[in-house]
This record gives sequence, structure tokens and C-alpha cells, in this order.
Amino acid sequence: MASAQQATAQLLQRGAAEIEMTTNGMGAAVLALLVAGGLAAAAAARPSHAGAIIRLPTSGGDRPWECCDFVVRDPDFRPPRWQCNDVSAECPAACSRCEAAPGDGGGYVCRDWVVSLLEPPVCTPRPWDCCDAAVCTRAYIPDCRCADEVEACPSNCSECELAGADPPRYRCLDLFHGYPGPKCTPFLDSMGN
Repeated sequence: MASAQQATAQLLQRGAAEIEMTTNGMGAAVLALLVAGGLAAAAAARPSHAGAIIRLPTSGGDRPWECCDFVVRDPDFRPPRWQCNDVSAECPAACSRCEAAPGDGGGYVCRDWVVSLLEPPVCTPRPWDCCDAAVCTRAYIPDCRCADEVEACPSNCSECELAGADPPRYRCLDLFHGYPGPKCTPFLDSMGN
């Protein structure tokens, strides 16, 4: 491509010299033809990307794991890159870098990095099905509590407190590592409409 640009520059220099030599305006037409030819040569030397398929990172269809409770995001890599640090009895078949888990507990950890725009799904379910009043840390993957007062705590909530006496209302105090999930009340209903 550099040679096409050099050829274009040489053609422009010759055209400018011919314009200076001609007095009847024919030089301008010659210069226009030379410039058009030079641009066509430069365009022909450039590779074409018209039929190329651009693949963006997806929700992780190529992950070596189905879900992950202890996920780590690489802060220096864009788009986001994730690594799962869950310890399991054996690494998944799709894992290319399987290492023994640190410590005496045994097990293995898949050290593959996965590029995905979305955080991998968690394995442990949230202690609530939905939450209108989530209180979360500002971490990239936050720790959240749901401050909703409900008639009864969900069955998977391990720590439940009485929040109001008349009528009795309860609040789940469990801390969840991950996003709080969907809202219980649709947006318009929460606005009083």
C-alpha cells in the first residue's frame, strides 16, 4: 500500500509541473485524470472488508463452566474478561488450563479466561426472587441485601428478621454476592399509576 501512495505522490508532482508548462487550461484536465488514476490505484491496493464477519463477545457460549460463584474480572482487559475460581472435584472437559486448588481442601480450578460483555451467571440462587429496595456495594460485582418488607421470607433465606408488627412484615438479611435481580413491582406501579 505504501508503493501505491508513493506512485500517487509522483503523479501529482508531474501533473503540477504540466499545469505550469501549459497556458491553455489543458493542464487542469490532465491533473484531474492523474489524480483520479492515482486514487484508483491506492484503492485497489487496500484490502476489502466488505464480506468480513465481525464477531462481538457474547454472553459466553464458549465458557468452560455453566455458572460461577467466585468470578474474577480482569480490570485491564477490554472487553471484559472473566475467570472462575470455583473449586470442583474435576475440571470441565472444555477447560484448557486446569490446576489443583490452592490449600489442603483438594479439588481443581479452571484457570481459563473468557471474554464476554456479560458477567457469567452465578450457581448459588439469590435469597429472594425479586427485590424493589436493593442495597448494594459499589463494587463491579456488588454484595447486595434486599430491604423489602414482605409477608414471609423466601425459603432459601437463612437469616430473616421481623421488620414490622402490625401486620407482621419480614426482611431477609442475607448478603448476596452479585446483582440483586429483577424488581418485584413494575415501574409504573411503583410511581403510583
